[in-house]
Amino acid sequence: MAIHSESQSVTTTGVVTAIQSGSVEVNLNGTALSCVLRGKLKREWQMVTSLVVVGDRVTVSRTPDGLGVIEEIHPRRNKLSRPGFKNYEHVIAANIDQVIIVASVHQPPFKRNLVDRFLLLARTLGLEPILVVNKVDLEDERVIRAWLAPLESAGLPIVLASAATGQGLEDLGRLLTGKVSAFAGQSGVGKSSLVNALFPGLQIKTQETSWANKGRHTTTGSRLYPLPDGGYLADTPGIKDLALWEADEEDLSEVFPEIEALAGGCKFRDCTHVHEPKCAVRAAVERHELDPARYRSYLRLQQGR
Repeated sequence: MAIHSESQSVTTTGVVTAIQSGSVEVNLNGTALSCVLRGKLKREWQMVTSLVVVGDRVTVSRTPDGLGVIEEIHPRRNKLSRPGFKNYEHVIAANIDQVIIVASVHQPPFKRNLVDRFLLLARTLGLEPILVVNKVDLEDERVIRAWLAPLESAGLPIVLASAATGQGLEDLGRLLTGKVSAFAGQSGVGKSSLVNALFPGLQIKTQETSWANKGRHTTTGSRLYPLPDGGYLADTPGIKDLALWEADEEDLSEVFPEIEALAGGCKFRDCTHVHEPKCAVRAAVERHELDPARYRSYLRLQQGR
């Protein structure tokens, strides 16, 4: 804590937890304070929509009458983003420790290629990914395990959960404690329902998925929720299209370690596993030793699609 000499106001550091109607909510040692941006920052905010986002660490001054003013936005360790207007990067949240990738068994159906996209995004950002498969009460667990086998063999932490029955909620709660976590996933998979089942006091609004299997956007804006036992949870709008802003081959190899291991047997060191002769990866697919769906997902991400 410091004293701002010009205005004699006290300054302290906090975390942005919500942005609504031009004001910024900041958590200061467990107390929520509604703040405005200092003049210069406010003018920048009108030009840059991602100037301040949930998860940002900020320096706040409190004037004698109790008004909160954001004086400085600290540099970000990382950011979670998606394509925005004219495909410009739109940052959703910052300074996240882990990404909780939520998929559903049905309504909408499980899409492993979408999970792979989220995994690559997490690796690109240097975040720990955790997969939560929701609505497991709607399918036989043996079928679900078969879907997840390639992901489990790659070492991805997976929680089978159901917001309706409570399955897996205790395990998920332990993973969230003490961390800044972002929930990410297709609209309608039940991100908000899981959060409400874990933390009823947060009162996150939910909405049923349409029968057309197209998730409705229930969450209208990102928000960072302080958790009872420590840590924060970022609930973000449903993300259908992800931007892989800085993904490279090393990130891709971490998401598909089984393909990286096979690549050592290719004739050419720079093999793309698409058309080259004596490709060990394609040979493994042909011998049914490599899941064709994983291979197709790898190629889509490799080609930036």
